[in-house]
Amino acid sequence: MTRPISTSRTTIRPFVRLGAALSLGALLAGCVSIPDGGPVRVVEDGRPQQVSPARIRPAGPADGASPRDIVNGFLQAMMSSPVRYDIARRFLTDGAGDDWRPEESVTVYSLSSVAEPEERSGAESVAVDIAREAVLTEQGRFTVPAAREQHFDLTLVQEDEQWRIADPPPGALITDAFFEDYYDAVNAYYFDSAGEQLVAAPVHLPDDEGRPTDLVSSLLGGPDGVLGGQARSFLPSTWKLAAPVEVDDQGVALVRFAGSDSGVSLGDRERLSAQLVWSLRQISTVTGVEIRIGDRPIALPNTPEVQRIDAWDQFDPAADRPTQLFAMREGRLLVVGRSSTGPFAGAWGRDPVPADDFRVAVDAERIALVTGGRRVVSVSPLAGEPALVPARQGTDLLRPSWDAAGRLWTVDRVRGGSRLTVGPADEPPRSIDLGPLAGGRVTGFELSPDGARFTATARVGARDALYVGAIRYDAEGGGVVGLVDIAEIPLPTETGVPLSAAWRSSTTIALLARAQERVPQVAIVAVDGSSSVTGAVRVGLLPQDGARQVLSAGLLSSPIFVLDAEGMLWTQNGDGRWAEASDEPVSLAAFAG
Repeated sequence: MTRPISTSRTTIRPFVRLGAALSLGALLAGCVSIPDGGPVRVVEDGRPQQVSPARIRPAGPADGASPRDIVNGFLQAMMSSPVRYDIARRFLTDGAGDDWRPEESVTVYSLSSVAEPEERSGAESVAVDIAREAVLTEQGRFTVPAAREQHFDLTLVQEDEQWRIADPPPGALITDAFFEDYYDAVNAYYFDSAGEQLVAAPVHLPDDEGRPTDLVSSLLGGPDGVLGGQARSFLPSTWKLAAPVEVDDQGVALVRFAGSDSGVSLGDRERLSAQLVWSLRQISTVTGVEIRIGDRPIALPNTPEVQRIDAWDQFDPAADRPTQLFAMREGRLLVVGRSSTGPFAGAWGRDPVPADDFRVAVDAERIALVTGGRRVVSVSPLAGEPALVPARQGTDLLRPSWDAAGRLWTVDRVRGGSRLTVGPADEPPRSIDLGPLAGGRVTGFELSPDGARFTATARVGARDALYVGAIRYDAEGGGVVGLVDIAEIPLPTETGVPLSAAWRSSTTIALLARAQERVPQVAIVAVDGSSSVTGAVRVGLLPQDGARQVLSAGLLSSPIFVLDAEGMLWTQNGDGRWAEASDEPVSLAAFAG
């Protein structure tokens, strides 16, 4: 977290829930105040969160507490809201308290075991075992640990005739329940390698009054590792927060840096302002952002001192993102709305052109059709009469994708695996390594709305899974270099087998999955795998079986659609229930892009 915030043993106890493990320690160490209530809202990724979480005020160590009670009390004291670690330090020796750095990382665990103490010379040893679900870096980024089980042997010594921990584990420890209730996922915004558009990196921060400071601190930590290491920050590395970020009664967030903007170009000042404004505007109480360097406002000609939260839209990667859903019925192109479907204007909506699949380009000027039993991708202008020109050939071609630069992305299922090619439709394509997906059968491939990532459903080995990866671009020419950081997204067990996926936002995915023999359902999952701890968010309840494809434009303002086996399109009505969006079935459907 950003806020300044082993040897074997002879006795191993079964894992128990933390609540049971700490109940005795809580009674002996003191009282914990947990007020009830707090309104609930739905955040950008769809996960219900409390606007103002109930405060938790842990108690310090009680006089005469046993070594095991001290350990239990220490574990509980790390979970406070607002986040504070001064009480947890009281369970440590003076020297250990000075050296302990809980802000360096946060380990999220689901199960714990605290053993009875074992005697040592002049000390006691208490063994602690936890089942780790995740580790948050100092910047709040969610990581999945390579090994789930972790063991600590904590040494307790007498200090002022009280037992205290001399060697606390590194970082802070919190339960998965506390993480789900008191942390939220938000985005830290950086820039792509060319410095032309904003890209998002999800971080998980406590939902309390310190969040604005945490978010800016996370940004100041830099984008190392984000999107395969290609993300950029325009915040100078020499800048530090001069004071916590303050949000006044009018919602203006005051961000004060210690440093100098001398030598920082106007373009860089604009981009760092965009990073701060876009990141802080996710906090519901923020209506504007004031950036000060030392004792004066950042120098931005023709820009007010208090920057609007809707500023810097020139860096919005999805500013021109199309939100129109298209469909095909008997080879004719259709335009789909929430409650009606009509023919596309012109020849494409009038004269049938049979296709196995299709995709309209981002600029809505061209269309790519998969024909010939999924062996050919042809491209035609949308205006005027169809004039199909073969652009790609293959064995079993998926629905293609278009990026904002007009490149055509095609996945071909070949013998023994899958193959990806990228390039302008009128040029020979380049093969791009699919990494772990190359030897599997890719069943769906979608580009994120900002072009920074892709998601894919695929069967690799004997498992159907959801994958995500970053797209590496040439910073100079903007060409596609390759795919990096390709990894399976861990899903909650109850989500089921992935069937289809589409981008809901730049960091969340709408996933259609079937759990056992139940009706397939749509859920929202996070690209960083944190839904494996917080749970996927179900989108309504599909009323009948047969859903085969989920469709989303990648913008939260655009509705989600589902195509079923009978060709009927479904979307949610005003009260969140799924309803049919067309009177007649369609054969194919796809958003532009």
